Amino acid sequence: MNKNTPVKHIGKSFLIVLLGLLAALSTLTIAMYIPGFHEMAAHFKVDESKIAFTLTSYFIGITIGQLIYGPIIDHFGRRKPLIISLLVYILTSVLCSVADSLDMMITVRFLQALGASAGMVSALAIITDVFEPHQRAKAFSLVMTVLGVAPVVSPTLGSFFVAAYNWEAVFYALTGYGMILAFLIFFFLPETIKYQSTEKLDIKGVLNNYAAVVKNKTFSLYAVGGSLANSIIFTFVAASPAVFMGHYKIPPKQFALLYGITTIGAMAGNYLNGILVKKIHYQKMMMIGSVCLLVLTIVFGVAAWLMNDFPVEMLIVALFLILLSVGLIYPNTVTSALSPFKELSGSASAMNGSLMMGMSALLTAVVGAFDSAAPITMFAIMFVAGLLVFIFLQIAKRFG
Repeated sequence: MNKNTPVKHIGKSFLIVLLGLLAALSTLTIAMYIPGFHEMAAHFKVDESKIAFTLTSYFIGITIGQLIYGPIIDHFGRRKPLIISLLVYILTSVLCSVADSLDMMITVRFLQALGASAGMVSALAIITDVFEPHQRAKAFSLVMTVLGVAPVVSPTLGSFFVAAYNWEAVFYALTGYGMILAFLIFFFLPETIKYQSTEKLDIKGVLNNYAAVVKNKTFSLYAVGGSLANSIIFTFVAASPAVFMGHYKIPPKQFALLYGITTIGAMAGNYLNGILVKKIHYQKMMMIGSVCLLVLTIVFGVAAWLMNDFPVEMLIVALFLILLSVGLIYPNTVTSALSPFKELSGSASAMNGSLMMGMSALLTAVVGAFDSAAPITMFAIMFVAGLLVFIFLQIAKRFG
């Protein structure tokens, strides 16, 4: 093992903001082009619901990409692989803007995800490098709070570019964001890993590391539970255009506003969690959030089923509270899942992120397969995920 210079000269407040912006790259890439779904469907001559498959391919790409980058950042450090991945992201973002068919768009979105996938893995690993164990839950929540701004502003930004220019302009804007991140990381982010392996990076060693991570019951149970919880956000992301603009006939600009109001729930949950974990143990806070999530999906799901005309105002309140509950769960499951690891923190972070994106890919594919704009369909998917979250976290609790 080679010992690097420990991180001493980086301001932790600046680091949190930078990591939040880095982690937000994926969320911006997911949500910013959503207001352009209608134009994209017309451009590619497909049904609007089929555009959801460009989300699915992205989630598949980021699932695989995180598994690739995890061992790489453990072996080569955080900084260099991150810069290279951002260059891949910049190139593929340009390619997205010139896609001339849905199949091409689905393929390039997969490649774009490979470029974006190092962001979340590196952010989680850097927190593990820099912060002491008792500080990580708060640090994760703060990063998630910064990250939470992305889904709030991204549809509004996307609507602006779509209205002023076209859907392709969204991907040029994402190209610019990737370039800014590459600049900031190149000039301002030092290497944070304290020990780097001098051994050759080989597939067998990588698989052994992942096997060690997955065999840890604490990691597996909390990671699956947290991944299911966070995938509820992306269920909303995939279903919301059809629900708001298809079922309720809300125009794109108004949709962006309602989408932003709703997603503030996730940001509020992360921020509230960062405050509450100072007084309430983060695992207890996680359990409270899982109960709230389950109850809310049942109550509003039943209401949507019984009411012929489910009010859009009630839908916004329901989604706000459901996403707020997710914000009370996910940062704490990440803290719990990564707690057994230090040297393998990159691999553990990658596996955690990969599971989360894999779950999101599955649920967005379910949204696309149902081909339904009714609110009850979205609530039904969220209920099943919420029930599984509750079960997995209850089992994890028994293992301590």
